[in-house]
Amino acid sequence: MEDGLLYGSLAAYLKRPALYEKTTEKFWNDPYIATQMLEAHLDPEADGASRSPEFINRSADWIMSLLPKNAKRQTALLDIGCGPGLYTKLFANRGLKVTGMDFSENSIAYAREHDGDSEYILRDYLSMDFDNVFDMVTLIYCDYGTLVPQERRELLARVHRALKPGGLFLFDVFTPARREDAQDSTAWDAYPDGGFWSANPHVCLEAEYQYGETAQGSRYVVVEETGVRCFNIWECYFTQRSLLDETAEFGFSKSGFHGDVTGRPYTADSQTLCAVLRKST
Repeated sequence: MEDGLLYGSLAAYLKRPALYEKTTEKFWNDPYIATQMLEAHLDPEADGASRSPEFINRSADWIMSLLPKNAKRQTALLDIGCGPGLYTKLFANRGLKVTGMDFSENSIAYAREHDGDSEYILRDYLSMDFDNVFDMVTLIYCDYGTLVPQERRELLARVHRALKPGGLFLFDVFTPARREDAQDSTAWDAYPDGGFWSANPHVCLEAEYQYGETAQGSRYVVVEETGVRCFNIWECYFTQRSLLDETAEFGFSKSGFHGDVTGRPYTADSQTLCAVLRKST
């Protein structure tokens, strides 16, 4: 690539993206990145992809407490965005009839190998088409906030359809308290031996852009000998009010709000918010 063309290409990537602007590069199901994500999920010392095993166990116990105690063996739960099945397996071990869904081939393969009691489906949950099947649907570790508004609307409609009347949708999100005092930033780093984004030598631009209390956009520009790839990843923030406004039109009502998925009380400075919503009967 000529110097002028290279400069123009890189300069374009340094521009602040429009709110919720999408990029065409794969992220969650890129074959190489997926192996990196699976390693992060399974690392008990890291919480970038999954929380600690102790937290996950406490969380599974609390989520189980939300279900009728006399009907557990007949209770059907769908864990979407299940990754390698860390929660899914615990729900199955506690007696539920569990289905896990994720579009990462690596994660689903791992889950199937290590959990013979659950059913695992390799699929994007934005395309699921269940009808009146599940007593509970879970989406854990703030995946809801990685979706842009149109995707969230699609998800809510499909989750509502998948639930039985009176069924529960449990998910967690980040709150504006998480990004308090955050500012726009950019930084370059070189990875001569490869890294998270590529096994090949590369340079990576990491940029963060703040959009008030609505969202943070993270842009990663990976420059290799073979070309340039750009990833926009969104992290959206929610309050109790904004979640109620967003979900009510789809036929959900509030069952409870909590500080996290272990049932910790929600406070004004909580950085996470766990919503438990009920499908209207």
